[in-house]
Amino acid sequence: MFKLAVTMGDPAGIGPEVTVRTLASLSASLLHDVVVVGEAAWLRRVAKSIGGAAAALIFQEKVHFDNLQSQTETAEFGVVEVYNPLGKILPQLQMGIDHAAFGDASCTYVKYGVKLVMEGVCGALATAPISKRAWHLAGHHYPGHTELLRELSGSANVGMMFWGERLKVLLATTHIPFVEVAKTLTVELLQEQVTMLYDFMQRFGVSGDIGLAALNPHAGEQGAFGDEEELVLRPAIASLQGRGVPVVGPVPADVLFYQALGGRYGALVALYHDQGLVPFKMLYFNDGVNLSIGLPFIRTSADHGTAFDISTKFIADSGSMEAAVTLALSLSSN
Repeated sequence: MFKLAVTMGDPAGIGPEVTVRTLASLSASLLHDVVVVGEAAWLRRVAKSIGGAAAALIFQEKVHFDNLQSQTETAEFGVVEVYNPLGKILPQLQMGIDHAAFGDASCTYVKYGVKLVMEGVCGALATAPISKRAWHLAGHHYPGHTELLRELSGSANVGMMFWGERLKVLLATTHIPFVEVAKTLTVELLQEQVTMLYDFMQRFGVSGDIGLAALNPHAGEQGAFGDEEELVLRPAIASLQGRGVPVVGPVPADVLFYQALGGRYGALVALYHDQGLVPFKMLYFNDGVNLSIGLPFIRTSADHGTAFDISTKFIADSGSMEAAVTLALSLSSN
């Protein structure tokens, strides 16, 4: 069994590059326990462009799912097993631009990465960035990885969490327009998300209270700036506390993150995408990790996009992808 499957992401973006750079940074023992879901020929092309230690990697293609075997004891250092579910060379399309062909390929890689972990061939999954627009061009209408992973795994509730050493943030809502946030937040949604986060924290040894962000300035100022705190957030918190969940709030966001950096909370719940991601990326832009919780397996990802603007320059920072691989291996061993 491999410890980890890594999907190489959209071929037109920096996903293949940060994947190759991450592989080149691994020790011999770890490298032998990783399988990449992508295309060996494309990875060789990227590795050659990067040069150095990356160019020395040998990408050994495995087309058939049933033939994947860990090479931990026998393979020489530098050999990377690559499972290519497409079984063909990708068309030589222009990098840095959305293509339906690349969208279809990157979606296929995720589907087969899930297959590998669900069938026990790999112990965890780490994904490189995809282009949501390319997925849509290819007819795969998902807002992103999280929604596809939830469907493929049959999970009822999946959360999008961002992991850094000093800051761990779960998003109560994810990729929705800002004008929809207040209408989407319900007592039931917050109960589900906070409970899922608490279960995760208990399972993986993350201690401390959960801080829940307010939606409105000054937590609504007793209704002066909005009533979501009184009608939704406080009832959800009271219910959760009644069940023994250590959740605190609603705390104004401009206070919550400051307190978290001081060690007040074990993890936070932000109510919408940018509320959580702006402070998180201020600290962890280059080495933060996107972590899916609620799945029957560990899945991590780099917390950035495809960066089409630099995909042909081979100057991408692989820190986030390296952190995603490290975290996936650490959590899956728990």
